[in-house]
Amino acid sequence: MVVKNEGTLKWNKRDALAIAILIILWVLFFWRFFTLNPVNRVTFARGDFTYQFYTFRAFAFRELRAGRIPLWIPCTFCGAPFLADSQTALAYPPVTLSLLTALGLGLKEFPLRWLEMEALLHILGAGVFTYGLLRGEVRNRLAALLGAVVYTFSGYLTGYPALQLAVLESGFWLPFGLWAARELGRTGRTRYFVALVSALTLNVLAGHPHTFLFCFYPTLAYYVYHVWRARRRWLPALIQLALAIALTVGLSAIQLLPTLEYSRLCTRSSIPYELSATGLPPQDIAQFAVTGLVSFWQPLYVGIMPLVLGWLGLAAGRRRDVLFWFGLAVAGLILSCGGNLFGYDLAYLFLPGFALFRGQEHFAILVSFALSVLAAYGAEVLAGIMRRRDRVRLRRAAWLMGALALVAFIFVIQVEILRNLAGAGEAAAKVSGRLAITTLALLGSGFTLASRRRFPRRRLIAGGLAIAVIVFDLFSNNRGLNIAPQQAPYPELPALEAILADEGLYRIQDDYRLPGHVACYFGKQEVQGISPYKPARYMQFLDRAPEAVRWKLLGVRYLVSWRGGLVTREGVSVAGEQIYKKGEVGDPDVTFVYRLANDGQRAFLVHDVRLAQDDDTLYAILGEPDFDPARSVVLKEEVPVEAPQGEESVRITRYTSSQVKLEATLSSAGVLVLGDSFYPGWRAYVDGRPAPIYEANGAFRAVPLDAGQHTVLFRFEPLSVYLGAGISALTLLVFASGLVALAIRQRTRQRGEQRGKG
Repeated sequence: MVVKNEGTLKWNKRDALAIAILIILWVLFFWRFFTLNPVNRVTFARGDFTYQFYTFRAFAFRELRAGRIPLWIPCTFCGAPFLADSQTALAYPPVTLSLLTALGLGLKEFPLRWLEMEALLHILGAGVFTYGLLRGEVRNRLAALLGAVVYTFSGYLTGYPALQLAVLESGFWLPFGLWAARELGRTGRTRYFVALVSALTLNVLAGHPHTFLFCFYPTLAYYVYHVWRARRRWLPALIQLALAIALTVGLSAIQLLPTLEYSRLCTRSSIPYELSATGLPPQDIAQFAVTGLVSFWQPLYVGIMPLVLGWLGLAAGRRRDVLFWFGLAVAGLILSCGGNLFGYDLAYLFLPGFALFRGQEHFAILVSFALSVLAAYGAEVLAGIMRRRDRVRLRRAAWLMGALALVAFIFVIQVEILRNLAGAGEAAAKVSGRLAITTLALLGSGFTLASRRRFPRRRLIAGGLAIAVIVFDLFSNNRGLNIAPQQAPYPELPALEAILADEGLYRIQDDYRLPGHVACYFGKQEVQGISPYKPARYMQFLDRAPEAVRWKLLGVRYLVSWRGGLVTREGVSVAGEQIYKKGEVGDPDVTFVYRLANDGQRAFLVHDVRLAQDDDTLYAILGEPDFDPARSVVLKEEVPVEAPQGEESVRITRYTSSQVKLEATLSSAGVLVLGDSFYPGWRAYVDGRPAPIYEANGAFRAVPLDAGQHTVLFRFEPLSVYLGAGISALTLLVFASGLVALAIRQRTRQRGEQRGKG
């Protein structure tokens, strides 16, 4: 049984006005990002937004300008797959469009402001999508607008997701996916099937698998719920759902296959329960009412008035859907606390995907969104014709808000008195300020409820007052969470001046003295990186191999460190010179820059092959005092070598992200070792012919060579990317062809019906 689409409503000028109001509020909230006055101009605070997402976007743009598809990034982790890191989101249409637009305009660098606008527009779009969803939930434009305002400017959406761009852009598709799931569950119509597939696919491509998981399960549950509500037949409904999931997998294969390959080979391939179960501390529920008490971020905060309205909508019980949203809020709260509350363990044990990720605090998105929906239901009651029981609840809630405001005001006075008497610092002042905002929000909420009861026919005024109180509350608490004065992505760093002036091919080891990915941003290569996805074999090498071996094999020429001398962690002195000093040993920000005597050589011809079938044997060999990566190599299998008979040479003649070309001259059979990461997809060609490539020294590339002169080419040709792109293209073709065939069939049927009537 398929019912009519009761949730779809025709939009008119009033809906356009509601969207316009939402846009105006968005501009007011973020006006300092748009202002032309440099004194008032702000940007997002330095962190992942700048050091990871902007640096990655800048790297991708430079690669495209050079005519290369950015599949491999050589400047972090001694080289790592780029597209396979889902957070690069290269296949996400808004990212692809922004890169191609910048390329088409002839820009020399990708602008940071473009990335800022990308984040801000996703916040606005999430609000617009939420309004669209709520128009079919509450059937009241003012209530739908109120719910959209709550979610758009909540502590979650305006907090850390904007800095962790992939989290924001994946979560952006939650309201749209829920809308599509609701309409498809009710009607089974093709247009909503297409919308659901699109929402799920774009959620995957946006680049944060963990957030996709948060969005997928509620969307799935919402679809099943509305199939049940509409009394549709289960078999065709489940087949429709399975087909949507299959199409999502096929369309997103261009990202999924490389990411799945990398996930098996990176440090996140196996996460113990202790890491997976991290989440919000239970005391974070205090931030439902007062922000800043537990931590800097306040993802649970939706404001005082929305909590009151949520309770009003739930208590009124006019729609059964409120129970779904209440259950989603409770489930999201339990899961966001991870192992701190019982309930997460059940998801960890029985729901696929929960054991793959850490940081369950991201589940706060479900709490924030569900409370926003419940607030819309309460606003519908507030702005509608009220029953006697509703008026009684309204009166009690108004008195309660007044009483709580008085209590909060007394607390503010007490904190201020204690602060002045005891000389307490900034923490007490912060608590006092937040309590003052809570006091005003309580007063505003109580006044709004009282005015609705005092003037029962002025429903529109009550709704407008509620939105005004919410705007005041959320804007006051959330505007300054993650902003900083306008600044360059990486400020001038004196410690880097000499390094950046060196145009050679070398690597930098940074002992956490510099901003993340700074070397990569300036076109240099570094030993480590700040991406959460790290090649597991390489990270094991960094952890277990002696630093002297590491520096020589990787071609490390500069060390930026807190160390007072050029000494390895094993206590071995290394030749070199100090070229920069800031502070003294023991100072928190002490920084020394050393230039190693190592010439930065990255490729070696060796004739001593040592075999190691396991990692313990491998690192025991690398740890031997006389092991020299310029003369010896550790392999897993034997290759033919001979003692050198004369002079030999090797040099890198071309080095790009996806190709390394070398010229080598050997006096006898040996092995060419390149100090770049070994990874599936790298192919070796010797004198134009394919050649076997081996894992050397636990994490690097090696190719056996005969005596004589050779041209060796390493080329990155990842099968996972090509296969994924082919699957996505084929799926898109089949999907589009099916839609066209269905449209032709429906048109033919309509014409036949018209002829029959004629």
